[in-house]
Amino acid sequence: MSERIIKYAEAIKEATDQLLADDKRVFVLGLGVPQGAGGTTTGLHSKYPGRVLDTPTSEAALTGLAVGSAISGLHPIVHHDRVEFSFLAADQMFTQAAKWNYMFGGGNSVPITIRIVVGRQWGNGPQHSQALYSMFGAVRGLKVVIPSTPRMAKGLLISAVREPNPVIILEPRWLYQTKQDVPAEMFEEPLSKAKVVRKGRDITVVAYGDGLVAALEACDLVGKDASIELIDIVSINPIDHETIKKSVMKTGRLLCIDTTSEAFGVGSEVIAGVMKELALKQKPVSLAAPDVPCPTSTALTEFWYPTKADIAGTILRMLGKPAIKRKLSFEELHLAPSYTHPV
Repeated sequence: MSERIIKYAEAIKEATDQLLADDKRVFVLGLGVPQGAGGTTTGLHSKYPGRVLDTPTSEAALTGLAVGSAISGLHPIVHHDRVEFSFLAADQMFTQAAKWNYMFGGGNSVPITIRIVVGRQWGNGPQHSQALYSMFGAVRGLKVVIPSTPRMAKGLLISAVREPNPVIILEPRWLYQTKQDVPAEMFEEPLSKAKVVRKGRDITVVAYGDGLVAALEACDLVGKDASIELIDIVSINPIDHETIKKSVMKTGRLLCIDTTSEAFGVGSEVIAGVMKELALKQKPVSLAAPDVPCPTSTALTEFWYPTKADIAGTILRMLGKPAIKRKLSFEELHLAPSYTHPV
């Protein structure tokens, strides 16, 4: 394996470090940012004095400050450690940053990047493990991406900071310790383009975030019993419907994986986009979390999210093939935070 295998959090830190060194207009702010923000900014406060900033506990104030600085020509990176608290800055994100350039006829850009941590974490329960992807996907004037791998985390952050208008990066907390071979140099990943992770001919599986990791593990579980085309959606605002439809035209089947509830979800939107134009071999399937809040108990949490066994079983059922006979243990079903992505 390459010596460049690094963690998701480290990839974000590396991108941030390189952006700060490359452009003096870039600065970072948020609660706990000088202390490391989950390992994504560790050490940058001392390396870039005055440009890596802690803030008072007011999401509205710190985000409003960043929006104003972006309108004035700076390139702020805002960090919100919990998606629930980021909604205290809803006016600044949805009403101000997202609409400003449009209201000025495209002549006054707002180059702000807002990193928001979302999703599962052991024991955080209903109030602090939400994903709320569809809330951001519904706002016009924002680009919204979900990095599913360390490489995507680095490349999308660099692209976001160089984008002239607002980008929301939704970072699944569960992925912070996952690993991948990531280039050392600066590079960009397209903000509005889905990625075909695996090519196949029997079924198209669309996933994102920690759901993509579960889908990758499900592909290994299915093995040679199915030829799976796996797509990392990457962007939910806008959705790259063309890449998905091109795949579904080949396979004739569609399975969407949501690591949140199905109602008003990403999977539902993907299915709607496909079904408006294409006829499939069988009805599409959305595999999502139950329509109840995430439980606090770790024994229940693991089974609230679609597991690799759920995904593999659904793929085999859709193809009319026998189910996996071997019963998986809890440890085998558990989505390991230290997963290493195939290089």
